[in-house]
Amino acid sequence: MKDTELMDLDEIEGVELSPVDEKNLKEIYLSIKPTDGYLKDKKFRFVIKFKESYPITPPKIICLSKIFHPNIDESGNVCLNVLKLEWNPIINLQMLILGLLLLLDEPSTDDPFNKIAAEVFKNDIYKFQEINDALYKEEQQNNK
Repeated sequence: MKDTELMDLDEIEGVELSPVDEKNLKEIYLSIKPTDGYLKDKKFRFVIKFKESYPITPPKIICLSKIFHPNIDESGNVCLNVLKLEWNPIINLQMLILGLLLLLDEPSTDDPFNKIAAEVFKNDIYKFQEINDALYKEEQQNNK
């Protein structure tokens, strides 16, 4: 992970990045505030952890915010195809973040991490949004 990679990401709307530790760029905080979709205007925090072998091996992305999502399990582990089978060392941080933005806006229900969230998303989008609204509100109140 290079400092210049972080600077290049300032142009993505709704995205903020900051290192967990200024001296160590192996872990960075990522805040995403989707600009449209059912999660519009809600801010979600993630941590991206890079191994010594990055970019040969993919980083790990963990959601720190409460969210009900087919591709994020209850521990916050994020299932993004590009982090698993489709990983390629040319994939940079910007591509990962754009993939995560797309995943937040368009969940994949084919092979979900959270099967209940996938079922609710497929069968009752209003209930899905209602659950996420309640989780977001609860988290905002707890952070005051």
